[in-house]
Amino acid sequence: MATEEHKRLANVVKQIHALLRKECEKYGPEIAWKMHVNRNDVLQKYVMSMKDLATTHWKGNNMDSLSGTYCRIEWIKSQCKEYFFKGGKEKYSLREFSIKGKMGELSAIDSINKKEQTSLTSEQNFYIDKKLLNETEETFQKISILDVGSCYNPFEMEDMFEVTAIDLVAVPPNVLQCDFLSVDIGREQIFSSDKKQILQLPEQSFDVVVFSLLLEYMPCPKQRYLCCSKAYNLLKNNGILFIISPDSKHIGANAKLIKSWRYVLSKLGFMRIKYEKLKHIHCLIFRKCIYKEVALRWANMQTLSESDILYQNEDKIFIPQDFKTVDDKPNYENSNHDISNDLPSSFNELPFAEL
Repeated sequence: MATEEHKRLANVVKQIHALLRKECEKYGPEIAWKMHVNRNDVLQKYVMSMKDLATTHWKGNNMDSLSGTYCRIEWIKSQCKEYFFKGGKEKYSLREFSIKGKMGELSAIDSINKKEQTSLTSEQNFYIDKKLLNETEETFQKISILDVGSCYNPFEMEDMFEVTAIDLVAVPPNVLQCDFLSVDIGREQIFSSDKKQILQLPEQSFDVVVFSLLLEYMPCPKQRYLCCSKAYNLLKNNGILFIISPDSKHIGANAKLIKSWRYVLSKLGFMRIKYEKLKHIHCLIFRKCIYKEVALRWANMQTLSESDILYQNEDKIFIPQDFKTVDDKPNYENSNHDISNDLPSSFNELPFAEL
């Protein structure tokens, strides 16, 4: 049962989300976003409300009795350990090389392990960069992680991480100000003169990018796609993107939307390697493939309807709020996909929304 303080904080966050969506409809997403990021007092209120919700009211509220997985943060930590320290990275590299072979560009993969290099036939004239192979052998001292929309830097106390935590407002000393939609990507990380703001992020420099309750914040599908595209450019080969998205419905209620995310991200060069539906959230991991064509292979195998709005554009990522107006009335006139009529209420702005 939610307390009055829990309800108050959740309402603060939902009202700010609603204002952003309303202004997006009225002025367009670019202008609405620019107005939003310039409201420092509103952003500060949002960050503090989210921090209190996450650290006080949500903690331990998302236990899955079968897997023993608790909150979204603990889920991310456990998956990072599995991937980087318990053979996950090597496993998916091997899988990728195997798929590459089946595509006809490698005619044989005889063996590969921590001491051996892949065997190739001379006829194929195909070369796998030894540096890429050696990445499967790498012993990590620290996992470099970019936490986008971090709020309060929940990963900073974990020894295995070297964290870059960013949000729309700086929360000294552990969260830097950065508008991820507009930040430059270049060869190096560039800070403002006071070291509180990131002006440029370094390309291909992170092992992990985390979008935890981030994509729902973005008011339009193209902005969500831009976030994912930037994540791809910031990740190293074999790096992983976490997407944590709220949904209190059962696992199948929004299966088609989740599949559309996989399709769009495959076109970018990501392979989905993990999906779990916990009580209030979808938890997904996408791996940046060494070979983009391996990711594209899955997308190209799909049979899609040309009339399905979810697949008409490869530069859009949809969430249920996109199919309702700001007054919460469903708006399906232009959509032919078969998501159920209760879709607008199936994703909430926040997890744990049964107040």
